[in-house]
Amino acid sequence: MRAAPFTIGLLAMTLAIAGCSGRETETAEGPEAEATAELEIHRPFRRGPGSVNSYWIEGPDEILVFDTQRSIALAERVVAAIEATGKPVTAIVISHYDPDHFGGLQAFTDAFPDAELLMAENVAEQIGRDLSGYVERLRETQGDEYRAPPEPTRFIEHREELTVSNVPIVVHVLTDTEAETMAMLAIPSERAVLASDLVANRMHPDVVDADIDSWPRALNRLTRDFSGFTLYPGHGEPGPVNLLAANQIAYLSFVRGRVEREILADDVATEEEINAAISAIRANYPDWENVTGRPAQLRRNLEAIVAQLGGELESEQEEDGEAEVVEG
Repeated sequence: MRAAPFTIGLLAMTLAIAGCSGRETETAEGPEAEATAELEIHRPFRRGPGSVNSYWIEGPDEILVFDTQRSIALAERVVAAIEATGKPVTAIVISHYDPDHFGGLQAFTDAFPDAELLMAENVAEQIGRDLSGYVERLRETQGDEYRAPPEPTRFIEHREELTVSNVPIVVHVLTDTEAETMAMLAIPSERAVLASDLVANRMHPDVVDADIDSWPRALNRLTRDFSGFTLYPGHGEPGPVNLLAANQIAYLSFVRGRVEREILADDVATEEEINAAISAIRANYPDWENVTGRPAQLRRNLEAIVAQLGGELESEQEEDGEAEVVEG
């Protein structure tokens, strides 16, 4: 069944679930949209540092959830909004191994035990191995009530077709972008693509696990394959694919160029150079928040790019020199 003209439905609550449908009606709590379409995309989020998008796609008789917020408390507010529809959640898709996208998963699996849990095979392996310590960090921050994500019901694959109320939703599994493996969801009939962290709109992305060479190429492919679509990013407001992808490429180019020209002229990144680069990024992108909500995110980003470009931190050189003296 083909969906009717698309409407984006957004809720407004403390979590700030906002919305647009071509036109918006402002209320005391935030914008609301008339639910007139056969499918609605809901974007739960909260404003400020660490703001992250999860989405739920609502059809006439079922709901699919895409990512599950960074904490159980935030996820429970989304769950309450979904439960108010009276419709079953039939699938929960986790896009990639970043804690802000699966941290609240157990709130959904507890509330909707019959829903399929879907993710790419490599994402499941990364969560299970937890080499970056993300699951352990969630356990530390959320306390004893936190449970590690369960095994998925099954793995999703590139170009696999899911449906919500018989409307096709196509899975796209990307590799070596912002994350090692990341799933996007495209709704061709509605010209919509849920791109997860391939794009952070007007927020500083987390590049610690990124491949800064292939990520821009993936963004160019996104523009080519989904020109004219609306892009729903992992962080920030939705917008045209071409604009949001171009802005993300420009950001990555600016930061990389700063590292290459100002930091790695001699292959060594000094503390002074790192601090100057942070100041330059903030000056060029004023009022942008960090997607992780962590004050040190820009520093960690720059250190990761230095390492990926084959450079070295001055502090690492000093540590190596001390080790040589001790060994000698």
